[in-house]
Amino acid sequence: MWWLTRVRSHSMTPTLTDGQFVLTRPLRPTHAVGRGDLVVLDSPVEPDQHVVKRVVGLPGEKVTFDAGQVSIDGRPLPEPYASRSVFRGNYQVPAGEYLVLGDNRDVSSDSRSWSRPYVPRASLRGRLVRRGAVSSRLPATWSGRAN
Repeated sequence: MWWLTRVRSHSMTPTLTDGQFVLTRPLRPTHAVGRGDLVVLDSPVEPDQHVVKRVVGLPGEKVTFDAGQVSIDGRPLPEPYASRSVFRGNYQVPAGEYLVLGDNRDVSSDSRSWSRPYVPRASLRGRLVRRGAVSSRLPATWSGRAN
């Protein structure tokens, strides 16, 4: 059954605004999760709370942040929806887990700031159903793998 999720922060601005309600569909274990999906997940910092984030790193990928540019396995990731950030760091996403970020990078509490940065597949509860949100996956021409 689908439900309404209320966005409760500015971490997804400008894609989503604080207080906005967005239709959400369940993310069953058999459903694929793709880069760019906007997902509802169990909050890793607030018990019994959910947060909305964007899937950026998929299982097995190396995600690098270098002063505003995100790269996946050495290849720059186009992110027209995200604000630039001064953050730098490297993450190796384990099998069965994901790296998630807010679009408003320098104000978002997300994988980069959580004590356990990777989100298990079982913690992903739903995918937002919103024009421009679900369809904001990268074009098929972006393979995500270094040449």
